Amino acid sequence: MFELPLVIISKRTRTSNKLKYQYINNLNKKYDGINGISNGQTELPTPENSATETSENEEVVQQKRRKIKKRWKSVVGENYSDLESDDEQPVEEVDNEERKFYRKYEKPQLTFEKWQCDPKRRTPIQRHRINYSKMNRMQRYGYKRMETPLAVSSRSNKTFFHAVTQGYQLYDPTYGRVNTFQLKHIGILTSLLHINVLKRKWELAYKCFALLIRIPGVDVRTLWGLGERILAERQPRRSLEFLQWMSSVYSTKVPLADDVNYRMAPVFTKGSKTHTPKYTTTWLWECLIRYANGLEDLEVDSRDIEENFQSLMDRISEMVLGPPYMDDPEVWFIYALCHMVKADALSQQFDPHLTGSSRDIASNQVIQHIQNTKSHLQRCSSKGGFTYPKRYITRQLATFEARLHPTIDSYDTAEDDDDNNEDSLPDDENEMYPENLDTQLVDSEASLSD
Repeated sequence: MFELPLVIISKRTRTSNKLKYQYINNLNKKYDGINGISNGQTELPTPENSATETSENEEVVQQKRRKIKKRWKSVVGENYSDLESDDEQPVEEVDNEERKFYRKYEKPQLTFEKWQCDPKRRTPIQRHRINYSKMNRMQRYGYKRMETPLAVSSRSNKTFFHAVTQGYQLYDPTYGRVNTFQLKHIGILTSLLHINVLKRKWELAYKCFALLIRIPGVDVRTLWGLGERILAERQPRRSLEFLQWMSSVYSTKVPLADDVNYRMAPVFTKGSKTHTPKYTTTWLWECLIRYANGLEDLEVDSRDIEENFQSLMDRISEMVLGPPYMDDPEVWFIYALCHMVKADALSQQFDPHLTGSSRDIASNQVIQHIQNTKSHLQRCSSKGGFTYPKRYITRQLATFEARLHPTIDSYDTAEDDDDNNEDSLPDDENEMYPENLDTQLVDSEASLSD
């Protein structure tokens, strides 16, 4: 019912994929020959791929060279030269039909969900049509080129190939063999895990998750989203520890080849030198939100929250020193928000009645965090591919800086003047009015004068 959290790549699956992609490549070759299309025009319209135009990653080439060098050293021994000229020798490409197929397609991995919207860079849709006779010619050509590989293939691979060429989609028998009790057990636990999560039964879901991650062959990176949700509902602190553990255990130093069709999506399940794993960014966001809310909560111990928040900032400062975090605009934006939250907290705690060096130290701390926020936001914008509300953040930073120089309103000054005037009034009314005028006396004097 649900996809199993496994990565099973056997010899049978590799052979069947090779036959499938070899047949597709032969069909494409015949189609290009019939329509007179050169190799440079076979790419399909995909998202903006300025960063992924190279056919193969340079790091993969270097890795191949190191493997060949190591193999020759093991065979020849120390007589093999270690000069730099040996590394510059060309490396023969492996005859991989799957790579040949996916090399024609630009994967939008570096520009995930960012499609080209500029009308000046629009490309017309390929509307080449094919009739039935041309399709038969292509199929006959493809079957003819596949006679030799099919002659040495197993019966299961032949069945798979003929089914795929007819347009059927086979269910992988590796996941559904009845005689494999471990896979059957994994399938039942996976179904129970998803059902209990949908029903919000977190205790049962936690038990299923705990059993699954302990079974050999199960990749935790395929379940980290469900695991984080279960732990957040059950033990919020443990969810942060789980994400931090995944960020520290699984390495991001493995290069990512753009012309390889990975069975697991590299963007979501793992990281590389050019891709930040999603569980790492999720961990950073969760820590930032929880610690920022903790600083405003009066019931929580502020010392522990400040220590955890400072440790988060120290960790991010170490992460941005190397790939892939140094080139990720989202990580730089989170780093800028950390300094922004720190500036907000310090500006609220600022005492305007301070004088001397203590006032300078307190104000300099706030100004330093504001400047760090601006510099990190500028670094985030320079990386590209990430948008944020610039005007809102600018207004907030101006508000933080204005707290250091409070101004007295005119209404407050008027009230102060009134208070001063009331204090200056005399206590004795006779002192204020030296003569008590008698209205009757005034009237009588006026009548006598008349």
